[in-house]
Amino acid sequence: MNEAPRAETAQSNLPGRQPEFGFSHMPPQPGCPPRPQMSPGFGHMQQPGYAGGSPDMPQRVKAARIVLFLLAGFLIILGLAALAQAEAAQSALDPYSGSSGFMAPAVHEAEQEAAAQMVVAQSGMLWNAIYAAFALVLAARFGKGGNALRIGTIVYGAWLCVVGTFTLGLTAGTAPSTMVMAALVELAAGVLLIVLMVQKDGVTWFGRPRH
Repeated sequence: MNEAPRAETAQSNLPGRQPEFGFSHMPPQPGCPPRPQMSPGFGHMQQPGYAGGSPDMPQRVKAARIVLFLLAGFLIILGLAALAQAEAAQSALDPYSGSSGFMAPAVHEAEQEAAAQMVVAQSGMLWNAIYAAFALVLAARFGKGGNALRIGTIVYGAWLCVVGTFTLGLTAGTAPSTMVMAALVELAAGVLLIVLMVQKDGVTWFGRPRH
């Protein structure tokens, strides 16, 4: 009666035989595929360069926004200064407007020049106010705007270049010096906006997904 258990014990100790515990060994389960990393709180996949669901505006885009804000302020200030300069030039000729003699032709020519400066300054002030309003609207939309806003900023910069070149080329002789300065500011701002908006940072920022 003691032989059978020994045989079983010896058989269980054979090399390569696994001890039995009352159930068969299951094959290893294949591992689950890794899940994509989710942005906390937003439930969407992370975009390169905008981790954590709180994207930061690139430096070049911030620079373009600052250019727009500064441009709006400069245009209003320079427009008011040009209007004041033209009014001062016209007021200085009022005492001589009724004079006669050999100085009359010179005074008349100066009056015409002052009147031309006034017209240019008034129209420039109106357009400066319009351009400043456009600049403020574009700058305010930089945080939420898409690719259409980027293209609109490029078009706005190109228009500023055209207007600045036109003012310098055709009205530099009659416009007040502050209007000439405003044209230079418009030209420089237009070039900066175009350069900053065509950079990779600008394309990535305005082409990012918005939620």
